Amino acid sequence: MTTDPFEPTPQRSRRTTRGTWSALLLPFLLLSGCGDQNPAMTVGEVTFSEAEIRTLPDRQLQRLARITAVGLAIHQSRVLELGAPVLALRTEEALLDRLREEMTLEWEGVDDQVLEAQYQVDPEWELEVRHLVRLSERWEPDDQREAARRKAEEARREALTDTPFADVAAQYSEEPGAAERGGLLGAGREGTWVTDFWEAALALEEGEISPVVESEYGFHVLKLESRRMVPFPEARDRVASQVAGMLGGRTRWEEWVEEKRGDIELTLNDWDGVDPNPSVARWPGGELPAHRVLDRLPGIPAPQVQRFQDGDHETRRQVIRDTALAYLLLDEAEARGIELPAHLEAGIHRDWERKVASWSAAFGFSPELALDQLAAQSLDALTRTGQNVGIARDEVDRVGPALDQAYPVQLPSNH
Repeated sequence: MTTDPFEPTPQRSRRTTRGTWSALLLPFLLLSGCGDQNPAMTVGEVTFSEAEIRTLPDRQLQRLARITAVGLAIHQSRVLELGAPVLALRTEEALLDRLREEMTLEWEGVDDQVLEAQYQVDPEWELEVRHLVRLSERWEPDDQREAARRKAEEARREALTDTPFADVAAQYSEEPGAAERGGLLGAGREGTWVTDFWEAALALEEGEISPVVESEYGFHVLKLESRRMVPFPEARDRVASQVAGMLGGRTRWEEWVEEKRGDIELTLNDWDGVDPNPSVARWPGGELPAHRVLDRLPGIPAPQVQRFQDGDHETRRQVIRDTALAYLLLDEAEARGIELPAHLEAGIHRDWERKVASWSAAFGFSPELALDQLAAQSLDALTRTGQNVGIARDEVDRVGPALDQAYPVQLPSNH
């Protein structure tokens, strides 16, 4: 009879296996606190008194820690570090999209000569822009938003006179360093700036001043200093992505990926998580050490992580096989010299920053909150009713395994 590689053996109870995984994979540990002297929960530098957490069940304590981690990341400007495991997984996925695109072009016989001809029809531009901004995020009250808009309109009227735009930016812009730079930004391409800003800049002629433009950051006025067509070799990856998208080819890609999946063999009977070094899967030309599964696990959705930790052997098999497949394909991308363009990685980071900003707004966090205020706001966000805060709590839970790693958590020994 063949043994299922990830079915717990009769000699090891499922209870023991779950405990081993929890200790290894969850940074949210119920550690001994401060003995009998004023026991409290701490999340990073934020402290909650025993009275504040006494009645909270473990599930709520974990959610409170995750909410607090969001507040601390905002407070300490560590938003990207907060989501490091999620961002790593999304970056992998984006790189595999690039592999799919390149293979589609190869299968369809599309070479760089064809791509360059396509590029000449719709070239990419590099823009140099001056701008000023009155900061006002979209969640702020309407009267504050309107006041910021009016100030931007006033600045635009001034810019349309003979006053140099650099001087107007120095007077009106709330962007840090705007006065010293006269509002001048570094050269930007599509993906460098948020979409609203980029589209407004692209629509301008050199020397032209834009209407007031609204973005997620506030209200801008732009002046286009110069535009330059990006050389094809620098734009080639973007063109390849566009052409591959027109060609389709997903069915062939999916069939090819399934063939690769079939090459993967799970190799370890009853891996209990104690040893992070054994090989847990192999394929022709490669193998998967266990620590890569552990490194990748916090980036996947929380329900799947929980099932993995609870000893669900089918979930373990799926996660390990998916991880092996990802590394197999990443090896293929590396062998082909495929890299993720900087603008795509920047876009992944921006999307995460926007998501964390939406959670922060729902929870009532701001960088200026003192740590005791952050604690009080976290407790309020844990129980406050309302659609936005409810959605934010659910979304935070979904990426909870990543947030659990961001800040150490201590609880009193009686929890």
